[in-house]
Amino acid sequence: MLSRIAMPRRQMIGGGLASLALTGPALAQSQPGFEPLPAQVKVRDRQLTTAVRINGKGPFHFIIDTGADCSVIAEDVAQALHLPVGRNVMVQGIIRSMQAPSVPVAELRFGSLERSNLELPVLPRSLLKADGFLGLDAIGRNRVVFDFKRRTLRVIDSLSAAWVERLGSETLIAAPGDDGHLRTMACRVDGVVTTAFIDTGAEVSAGNEALRRALAERGPGNNSDRDIELTGVTGGSRMGKVVKVDSILFGNLEFSGCEIAAADLDVFRIWNLADEPALLIGLNFLREFQTVTIDYGRKEFRLKLASAAAWVSRKHG
Repeated sequence: MLSRIAMPRRQMIGGGLASLALTGPALAQSQPGFEPLPAQVKVRDRQLTTAVRINGKGPFHFIIDTGADCSVIAEDVAQALHLPVGRNVMVQGIIRSMQAPSVPVAELRFGSLERSNLELPVLPRSLLKADGFLGLDAIGRNRVVFDFKRRTLRVIDSLSAAWVERLGSETLIAAPGDDGHLRTMACRVDGVVTTAFIDTGAEVSAGNEALRRALAERGPGNNSDRDIELTGVTGGSRMGKVVKVDSILFGNLEFSGCEIAAADLDVFRIWNLADEPALLIGLNFLREFQTVTIDYGRKEFRLKLASAAAWVSRKHG
């Protein structure tokens, strides 16, 4: 999660779940149909990437991070392209802030789309584990289609003629929001009304402290004595709790028998969701779908179930 705030002589870039890893003791047994949170996640090992050309050169492989307000580039890529170092920026992650240089990019092209005159923060590859990230400054007016079955990723014009696709077996969820911060209240976590948003830069799904407290008030079944360590793209770590969840209702789809991390993460504050129950939906949920479409122009999510998704069911009525 990277956002821009004007500052004199340098720029503050707020960060969140651009890379979320977990460490901690392993669970004794997994829930049928849905994997528990692992002891350690190797971030982005299974991330989908899209080909990006920078100033006509490439392609480079960028991760699309729907929780990030701005794009970033790996240090070695910037050096290979001989991009001149510009002003310093402050990159604020979920755990800590770090100062980083920025570079000007005249042209950023992915698929048939092009962005021009960007200023990208530069981070070490050891943190990014990729050539770069495309954030909402690059994708926030378009439609992003994650096809986890075919392991492909498309970014296309939201209002293009291609929107003749029938809804078919997809679930459509309205997701209002400004500046690409799409969220929906069509979510219930063990009965708690929850605001949910999709963050494809996060390996795991996480709830905020307001959600954890609301679940704890409903009974001891949601309590956990297991701590979990969260790390972010700027390094550092923060401890959270593993919360066992019987049911997450998302639109007319129901996740059952799963776990989420719960922690006071900056991403909830940046999205103005710190004081109400909120859920960040990460890749451990999203990979169970065949396709996930985030349409920023139409402000909606479209989810297509995998053919054999034993852990999820449709709710009717």
